[in-house]
Amino acid sequence: SEEVEKGWYISFNMPKQYTKESLPIPNNSEVKIIEVPTEKYAVITFSGLVREKKYDDMLNLLNEEMKKRNLEPKGPPILARYNPPWTLPFLRRNELMFRF
Repeated sequence: SEEVEKGWYISFNMPKQYTKESLPIPNNSEVKIIEVPTEKYAVITFSGLVREKKYDDMLNLLNEEMKKRNLEPKGPPILARYNPPWTLPFLRRNELMFRF
């Protein structure tokens, strides 16, 4: 989203019955509530620690699969990490994705 600057961010999906306007106002001014439109993503899921080599390998696999399917990425890749830092590496779930 244009509202999200470079860097990292944490996102939550809210139940459909809520709108941006009906959610409570955050207590912290650094917390922003933004509405992200529904979009399609090409995604590769993998486990383990996200080190540079693993990231590059997964990015290459995702790019190859997108080319096979004639999908053009819109924007940079997005890395999603779903587990807290104390999770054992083999139990971690990560995703690398491109909007298309």
